[in-house]
Amino acid sequence: MPRQLPVLGTAQKKVVNEDVAELTSGARTAAESLGYRYAEIERGHRFRFLFDPLRLLEQKDTIRAYAAGEDPFPKSVEIDPANSCNHHCTFCIYSSLHSKERSERMDSERLLSLVEELAELGVTSLLFVGGGEPMTHPKTVDAIELAARHGMSVGLVTNGSRVFPDLAARLKQAATYVRFSLDAADPALHASLHGNNDHHRIIANLRALAAADGPCTVGTGFFINDANVHDLVACGELVKECGANYIQYKSYSGVAVEPELHERMLSGLDQALDLDDEHFDVQIVDRIFDNGTHQVRGYSRCHWQQFKPAIGADGNVFLCAQKRTRTDAGDGIAGVIGNINNSTFAEIWRGEQRRQVLEQLVLKSCPFCVHHQQNRMLEFLTGFDAPHGKFF
Repeated sequence: MPRQLPVLGTAQKKVVNEDVAELTSGARTAAESLGYRYAEIERGHRFRFLFDPLRLLEQKDTIRAYAAGEDPFPKSVEIDPANSCNHHCTFCIYSSLHSKERSERMDSERLLSLVEELAELGVTSLLFVGGGEPMTHPKTVDAIELAARHGMSVGLVTNGSRVFPDLAARLKQAATYVRFSLDAADPALHASLHGNNDHHRIIANLRALAAADGPCTVGTGFFINDANVHDLVACGELVKECGANYIQYKSYSGVAVEPELHERMLSGLDQALDLDDEHFDVQIVDRIFDNGTHQVRGYSRCHWQQFKPAIGADGNVFLCAQKRTRTDAGDGIAGVIGNINNSTFAEIWRGEQRRQVLEQLVLKSCPFCVHHQQNRMLEFLTGFDAPHGKFF
């Protein structure tokens, strides 16, 4: 049983000296207890550090160039082939993009030429995501195969409903990973969450993708909320039985989870960890443990924009994926730096609009930054000049 966290106050004994070490040692909360259990299991994962922010350190050459004051092209780019979506998820943060007034699809020829263009600029990885559902675009798999032929690593995040067996066979060969957004084992619950009664088809597609021949990693993401928390273990069991490599459990960033729901999440995840073995990884994002909302973006600029911009289905190029729905938010908030229907990516990257957007950007007006750790790390790497620099 976790110990009660110490609370300092007038009614408490004054805490001094070694008392602090005693009071703060060990696992003191249910979240910490689960975190230590997860850490022990995670050290044995086949796909360790799959979602770790420190993976950015692998981009050593780009980091060195950026720290030296250069303006290198990004090594990774997100592409939204379509804003149209055949699901209507109750928790989707991009739902406004699926409206009849939006629902754009990138021109097919431009999508393929964009992949060629980015390959020539030295981009080494592409993520096809949304926006909307990327598989509603008829050329998404073609674009993934084209990127793979250029030696790029390619990811696809999809609701899975249109990853039919013939396309699954191609994706298993060409993609680096494919992740289905699957938030329920119960078909009725899936229909209420996703607004589509296609659970049976998604499961059949997941089985076909996992069974297909090829090196691609296959996983699912489960977004925990109060409607499906009771189903998280059953979904893990189903995903494992389908032959996937992992399940990732996650929730909103920057939005506090109510204590009762958080307790149920932790309890369910503790059971879900029993599914982890040498063939199946159970992945839990860090923010589920800390349930934190406090964030001060005190760095001198947004460093992350240098490393992974996003290109929308309407052609707009965004500083980052979190700017997708902020196009009309005003100076200092909006993050549109150009449009690939009017310019090449290289022209946009070196252009005046990007310079102005970066100059006007007000970091405290940004959404909760899911790349906060990377931004802090890059601030240190680019600006460290301490008077006692030999101490650590």
